Amino acid sequence: MATLSRRAARECAVQLLYGYEFSREAEPSDFFDLNCAEQQLPSDDFSRKLFMEAASHLDEIDALIAENAKGWKLGRISKMTLSVLRLCICEMKYFDDIPLAVSMNEAVELSKTFDDGDAPAFVNGIVN
Repeated sequence: MATLSRRAARECAVQLLYGYEFSREAEPSDFFDLNCAEQQLPSDDFSRKLFMEAASHLDEIDALIAENAKGWKLGRISKMTLSVLRLCICEMKYFDDIPLAVSMNEAVELSKTFDDGDAPAFVNGIVN
């Protein structure tokens, strides 16, 4: 596996989290390997660690998102926005070496890349 920039690793992880939403019965490690190969997604150890950590703590992460998304049920949040939020919360909670401001900024930038025009403001409101 090549080493990616942290941004590219996050892009890989968020795309895989999005796909995992529709295949939750899959073993996360197998899902990561298979989908990186099938989609020809560049990946590295950091993207794997991000995905695996988020996938293994989805219920806990979703509870934190629900707690902070006042007036929004998780089912109303787009799957891509939810994937971005999951990645951000995962970084904030389980990765001590990443400053919170970096995780929050990256989440907003990922939502600009992968979601619609309203998503960055929504993501920013949840993670700040």
